[in-house]
Amino acid sequence: MVLPTSQTDIACCRHYTRFGCISRLLGIFQVVSGVSLFWCIMFLYVYFSEEEADAELHGRRRSLSSPDRTFRRARRAIRLLIIVVAFAFAIMLISAVILNRFPWYSQEWANVLGVCVACFACVQWVPQVWTTIHLGHLGSLSLASICMGAPYTWIFGINMILRLGLSGWSVWIVYVLVGIMQLTLIITAIIYMIRDNRKARRADATSATASNSSRRDVSESPSTRALRPQLDRWNSFAAANAEDGGNERTPLLAGRNKHVEETASPRRVI
Repeated sequence: MVLPTSQTDIACCRHYTRFGCISRLLGIFQVVSGVSLFWCIMFLYVYFSEEEADAELHGRRRSLSSPDRTFRRARRAIRLLIIVVAFAFAIMLISAVILNRFPWYSQEWANVLGVCVACFACVQWVPQVWTTIHLGHLGSLSLASICMGAPYTWIFGINMILRLGLSGWSVWIVYVLVGIMQLTLIITAIIYMIRDNRKARRADATSATASNSSRRDVSESPSTRALRPQLDRWNSFAAANAEDGGNERTPLLAGRNKHVEETASPRRVI
């Protein structure tokens, strides 16, 4: 609302039709709706923090965390609400003074606010991206909610770019940054899902092989189990002959006769 273009749209709304006025003010409505939802979430956070602390204090319901942590959360919620309200009031007061007394500084003030909002967005999203990459999974983040929010962010950001151009970068820069962070989280989550599926298939194949080998050991008769070392020696002997480079001219019984002689000679000595 501080941008000169937004002020022009608001002032000229009386000269347009109702649909034209709504289309020109659609960006402002979207920003106002986002701010309203933020305040709703803020008040709900404070309310439920206080309600949980009050229920713990009067014994109506035990909190999931310890009582000390519950009371600290309630006090922190009140302090956070006071800080946010004071910050919002200061921004509104400074904006009103600039618009009424120094309107030629409105564009610079809008740029300052845009940089502040972009920094706050980075404070929110950069730790989430870093934690996700560090942990190797999304954790408590919902991939479905991110996938639903990313198209809205990009559509709204592109709409602001087309309406305001490069001069209105302070409005759409935050949506571009948030959209990039959301796409990063989505791509990272897809990569981790593919990795986890591959690990699951490998684990299933390993468990199936282990179960088959154990089933084979159980199904063998005692006589076959007793001959297992000798059969293993024959298999290793056949593999050694194959590595020696046998070809189509090698007698089929040559290697077997040699092995029989080597194994039989100690018996004659004994």
